[in-house]
Amino acid sequence: MSVKNSRNTIGGWEKRFFDKVDTGSEFDDCHIWLGAKDDYGYGKFRLPNGRVKGTHIIAWELANQKTVPPGWHVDHQCRIRSCCNPEHLEPVPATENVARGESFSAKNARKTHCPKGHEYSEENTRWHSGRRECVTCIRARDKERRQARRQETEDLYAHEID
Repeated sequence: MSVKNSRNTIGGWEKRFFDKVDTGSEFDDCHIWLGAKDDYGYGKFRLPNGRVKGTHIIAWELANQKTVPPGWHVDHQCRIRSCCNPEHLEPVPATENVARGESFSAKNARKTHCPKGHEYSEENTRWHSGRRECVTCIRARDKERRQARRQETEDLYAHEID
């Protein structure tokens, strides 16, 4: 059930909720929350029990007549944080929601190759302090360091022989 269809059959707090939603002119448009928003741009609404909840979560739960599973987030497929259109919302595990995002960690998680172009495969990836490292690059770096030390040693002894 869409937000537009829900408006005809509601009363009480639901009416107060939908009065703050701009449904746009087309069915595919985002339904923009016009009420209070948090610092990140997500709509917020105070329920009758006094609890404040995300408007996108309320819209999805009302449209689908069920609650979001614990540990899951409601993802905005349209990427518009103030959107309440249930057609644009999908409950997903928290890790999936983060992976779909545009944060620094999400962008890095989507990378398939290291900066030098080596694939992050299971055999070619080492985890160090929560970060991915390319084994091929580690080996190349270590080899360069060993060669530099050998050269320093040779140069040191070469001066002693002269």
